[in-house]
Amino acid sequence: MKKNYSLKVLIVFVLLTSMIFLNASPKQDKLIVFHIDFNSVSLKEDYLLKWIKKASDMGYNAILWEVEDEIKWDTCPECVSSDALTKEEFRDILNYSRTLGLEPIPLLQTIGHGEYVLQNQKYFSFREDSSRYDCYCTSNKDVQQFIRKWIIEYIDLFAPLKYFHLGGDEAYAFATCSDCRQIADEVGENELYAGYLKKIAEPLLEKGIRPGIWSDMMLSHADQLNAIPSEFIIWDWNYWDGDVSPSRTMVWGKGRLLKEDITTKVKEAFPEIVDQRGELVPFYTSDVLMRHGYDVILSSTSRSHGDGVFIGRNNLHVDNIYGAAMKTIDADLMGTCVTSWAVRIPNYETQEPWFYIAPITISNHTLGKKEILRKISSDLFGLDNVELFNNINQIGYPFPFVITSTTGIMWTGLKDSRPAPNDYIETLIDKWTERNRWSEYSGQVKRASNIIIDGTNKLEKTILKASKGFEILNNYSTASHFQYWQSIIANELVNRSENKNVIGNEEMVELVARLKNEYIKWANNWMTEISAEQNAGLIYDAIQNYFRSN
Repeated sequence: MKKNYSLKVLIVFVLLTSMIFLNASPKQDKLIVFHIDFNSVSLKEDYLLKWIKKASDMGYNAILWEVEDEIKWDTCPECVSSDALTKEEFRDILNYSRTLGLEPIPLLQTIGHGEYVLQNQKYFSFREDSSRYDCYCTSNKDVQQFIRKWIIEYIDLFAPLKYFHLGGDEAYAFATCSDCRQIADEVGENELYAGYLKKIAEPLLEKGIRPGIWSDMMLSHADQLNAIPSEFIIWDWNYWDGDVSPSRTMVWGKGRLLKEDITTKVKEAFPEIVDQRGELVPFYTSDVLMRHGYDVILSSTSRSHGDGVFIGRNNLHVDNIYGAAMKTIDADLMGTCVTSWAVRIPNYETQEPWFYIAPITISNHTLGKKEILRKISSDLFGLDNVELFNNINQIGYPFPFVITSTTGIMWTGLKDSRPAPNDYIETLIDKWTERNRWSEYSGQVKRASNIIIDGTNKLEKTILKASKGFEILNNYSTASHFQYWQSIIANELVNRSENKNVIGNEEMVELVARLKNEYIKWANNWMTEISAEQNAGLIYDAIQNYFRSN
């Protein structure tokens, strides 16, 4: 990562000024957590420092640090990124964040999402499933020793600590090896899960550090919810619900269900799932966890599955972040966290207005959603309306070949940044055709250009009315540029599938190459050079290979 030589001077200045203004603002009684994720993206150090300061200014009081392979770890040096920070460099960053009143909470994935470790041959024996490289075997004593050692190294780097997040989500291969399966059959999956967590959490509990985990795995087994000790904070994540009754609700282990598909058995396990009128309750799982005696941090998102690679979906993220913040107040939860998953690629600037929603809602919970958006629009852009949010909703229209996994990003379904095969796009189209989805997807593509053009035209008019916030607005303009040209590319992919080629192969290959170079220049504003090159390749190379061969 890029070295910032003025960092120590900056820290001294902030320390002095924070001593003067230490009691200038009231202490928050809720954790309001900003998520910094290094998975698949190496951030430039000056960019990282800028956003730590922004998070503090917005009203966040904690950072969830998902540092992954971007620290030069002693526990597994084989797993370290070429852009990784030294521990001394990262300690300087942590010290700076502390001067701003931001509580550090490290996140170490200890069951699933271990791709950057389990891809290394040295750790193949740690895999739950030898054919997958995302899930640790929880019954393997060597895994337990390895993770405990790494937790101790994390504690040494981050100390002093109050909280530590042990991950534990989306462990799709969990309890599938013969040893784990035998234990799970005897005592239940949550007991196996809890037994492992209690073992690896011992170094934390010995030091009075509260461990935490994501909620999905434990909620998949309603009959064993209390297998997890109450010392664990449950980070309940829900990236779909908002501030009104949803049309579908997530029942972990069963999927997102319509109201009419909620069985009596589900209602008995989760009576909070519907209200007295029989309507679905948003974020009901937090109520379930509270009833079982857990402290809950409800997590929304500003960047998640289904977003495009250049900009996300405004309406989804606005509703989700606002709804989760309101639920945090109404249910008196421990806090809220706005997650932002780096593997989804869009930069922080295209999410910036969304980030403000959680702290403003927590501090001004009598305000309605539209009032909060109007306040953000006024504070950031000098605009007394919510036009901008409507504009970026159109610009962020998602369609095939702009959504992450329909480019070469996460094509395996894992967080691994592996280049897609040369025939990936052709294989995708064939798969969608076989599953009778191509007509739906091609229709989305055909609508994309007009929607994005209309949103862009409206954005340009909104920008003319703005009096500030031009860095954010410039990023929206740049994102709309890439969105539009991706819609042109996607339309040409559809044309070829229908034998209606409009643009020649050579012209398309050149167009994709130019866009890739443009994207690298843009991404270099927040990513290191290596990371920008890698992610640009994941966005464009599979598409370019398609035009080379078709």
